Amino acid sequence: MEDVPHTGNLFFPLPNGKALLYTLIGVSTEPECEDTINETVQARKPTNIVIPVRNWARTTQRFESDNKVDGDEDPSLFIRGANMFDISGNMSKGYKLNFMAMRAGVYKLICTFKVAATGEYVFYKVNVTVEETSEVETIELVSPIRESVSHGIVMENPTS
Repeated sequence: MEDVPHTGNLFFPLPNGKALLYTLIGVSTEPECEDTINETVQARKPTNIVIPVRNWARTTQRFESDNKVDGDEDPSLFIRGANMFDISGNMSKGYKLNFMAMRAGVYKLICTFKVAATGEYVFYKVNVTVEETSEVETIELVSPIRESVSHGIVMENPTS
């Protein structure tokens, strides 16, 4: 796709009655990454990663979020967050990204926040290092001979 130059004018009235008029020509490019967030979490434990999203406008804007895994999709990776949220003018808000990985490894995410009305957006790179969990809990069962013992274990299936 070829970049089409944008044009604009800049007008300066001077105190002596004269004026300066400049014609501006330029090409807009994609925005740079706002920030890179590095986190270290344990496997099989849900974690909230907070991304500080800033509203650059003076008025309240509604942002749409899009969270994508950089690379191959992993069925053992669970990412959730609000689809839309509002931020007041010239303010920041922490976007909570719920992250849980069943396996250890390094996961790279790209989180994009877009203003649907204008098409403007910012994006963040999130690098998450997932470490193996240590032993969660040891359940010791002791029983006299020929008597039963039981202990209830609550299990939650993270897949749908």
